[in-house]
Amino acid sequence: MAAWAGQVSSCDAQLYRRTQHQSPVTELPLGHEQPFQLSPCFSEKLRIGPQLEPSCSQATPAARGSRASLARVMGCCKCCTPKVQAIVGLSSAPLNFAILIWAIAEKVRWTPFYVPLECDPATPDGVRLSLLSMPSPYAESMGLTPGSPPHGIYTNMTVTTACFNPGQAKTTILAAGFEAVELAPNLTDLENGGFGVPYTESARAHLAGDAVYPIGGRGEMVTVAQTAMTMENILGSMTPDAIARGYSLGYARVTQTVQTCAAIFGLVSCTDVPSEQFCGSYAGNCMVPVLDSSGDPVVPEQLEPALCAYTGKLCGEEAEVHAQLSPEAMGIQVVNQTACDAALGLPNGTLCNVIEAPGVDPATMRPRVVEPAITLTTEALARMNEGLAVAESAINTMIWLTIALNALLFVVMLASGLFNLRKHLRAKATAQAEARGAPPTLATNALDNKP
Repeated sequence: MAAWAGQVSSCDAQLYRRTQHQSPVTELPLGHEQPFQLSPCFSEKLRIGPQLEPSCSQATPAARGSRASLARVMGCCKCCTPKVQAIVGLSSAPLNFAILIWAIAEKVRWTPFYVPLECDPATPDGVRLSLLSMPSPYAESMGLTPGSPPHGIYTNMTVTTACFNPGQAKTTILAAGFEAVELAPNLTDLENGGFGVPYTESARAHLAGDAVYPIGGRGEMVTVAQTAMTMENILGSMTPDAIARGYSLGYARVTQTVQTCAAIFGLVSCTDVPSEQFCGSYAGNCMVPVLDSSGDPVVPEQLEPALCAYTGKLCGEEAEVHAQLSPEAMGIQVVNQTACDAALGLPNGTLCNVIEAPGVDPATMRPRVVEPAITLTTEALARMNEGLAVAESAINTMIWLTIALNALLFVVMLASGLFNLRKHLRAKATAQAEARGAPPTLATNALDNKP
């Protein structure tokens, strides 16, 4: 206070001189007392303090600019008040909680991550030998009427496969670029212990349109197959050695592009994955119903010989299929052996296999559904699982980060909101209590009371 008293500004000095010239005995008439009036400069000094505010006469433009800047800063700090922080915290916490629940729901929706398509089994059928055009004497030996060239089986077939998609990604098999080619092995190479190369094309298939399988919905794949089995290919599957074994080998090469569209937190992402697979399978003789001109089975039912799929397809890289494809691995079992018919021209004592295969009923020789229709080689399965693991890891990382971040923000925002709300209510109560109290006043001029 001593330091403050010594820092009397020029305005305060004027006040001091005015009071010194007042008569000490002069008094105001009764009823005309006036309260003590402080100079504006002194009042400002009492409010702010000598260290913060220069005198009125000494106030510079820089000082006045500092006061304006301070006012602006204080105005900006209004957003830091407990009331504002309470509003922000209590408003953000429900939003973070809603996002947290949404993320948990997304995690549940994506568990399990991958669910394969559930396809309706196609009606088992085969390639009827009645479609075969054979020259004499082959036709007569099989009970057929000799046909005209080109000899073989040349026909078109449309196959519709319906599937249900239980997964969380829309799947589309694009018609553009889809191609499935049936390949007949080279018999000479097979007899020499090879894999039947070079192959001969026996059929080709394409899609009539994109096969679309929506999430939780059904879709259809319409395949149009053009069969062109030459006489040599047919006779190759009917050689005495093939008849003795009880089955014949066939290959296929499938090229396709699968488009997968998935949504995570409402964001849709689509990926096109082209692929090429080499497949191998086994086929053999069977009996199928005779069809009328409209394609319906004749009544009463009659049966005719045909070539049917005995197993599903093993698919992967070509070398992998050659290494892993075997009758035993595909479910073919030799249940008995009998002496071969002499008409086959095989050496005396040659035994012919009596087999059981997944694709044919051994009692009736009627075709039946093969499950699964496609299996993957060990390496192809590992590649598929690796790709699925990468995709699953990316989605799980996004979901878990969202869960962790919003759980943390929910706790922080809720705690901050409640803390600042309590702080604001306390400050408000204190201000109301002070407002109800009597403010201090100066009733008389202390300098006028001096003797």
